Amino acid sequence: MTDGELDIALMTYDNEDVHEAQLSGAGPCIHHWGIEVENRDATVKLIEANGGTIISEPGEGALKYRAPDGTVAEIVAAGRYKKHGKAGPSRIVHLAIKVEDLEAATAFYEKVFGFKQVVTGRNHQHVSRHMTDGKFDLSLIVYDSESAEEAQLAGAGPRLHHWGIEVGEHDGFESEIASYGGEILSNPQAATIKFRAPDGILAEIVKDRPKQNA
Repeated sequence: MTDGELDIALMTYDNEDVHEAQLSGAGPCIHHWGIEVENRDATVKLIEANGGTIISEPGEGALKYRAPDGTVAEIVAAGRYKKHGKAGPSRIVHLAIKVEDLEAATAFYEKVFGFKQVVTGRNHQHVSRHMTDGKFDLSLIVYDSESAEEAQLAGAGPRLHHWGIEVGEHDGFESEIASYGGEILSNPQAATIKFRAPDGILAEIVKDRPKQNA
């Protein structure tokens, strides 16, 4: 599926014993995310030199790795996923990763992929550091503890926590989400409204924001 820019794959494994089924934990979850690179071999070297581990067979087109923060991602060649232009009223703009060591995670995405820091701040019981590749927002989150509010909404420990969808207006989206089996988790007046999709995945909707510069 696509929002016109980003590819999203919905996967159903035959069972939980399939090799890749539990790479990111048991049951429904955000399994991995993908980063397009120009030079695959050079990127593999950077991943390994900065604490990541390649977990796919070398010849696979989408090469999966485990980052030092414990999450699974993959690198793909430029052009693997075609862009189709804006397809609808919403677009995927954000991925949040729950980490334990903020500085180590930051260094990995800076050194390996060239992500740049945008802003770091505290929000209730966690610290968020927003980074960007020029278009997409990557947020590294460190909670004060596992008992902090929202810390375990996607499960315990480091993990891909939630993704964000940008919409023109919140009005109407809450009822649409609920009518299709989703559950609203945030105060409807909040700037970002978290919800749990029928598949169990955690996500949020945000209002249109100024685009980040490279």
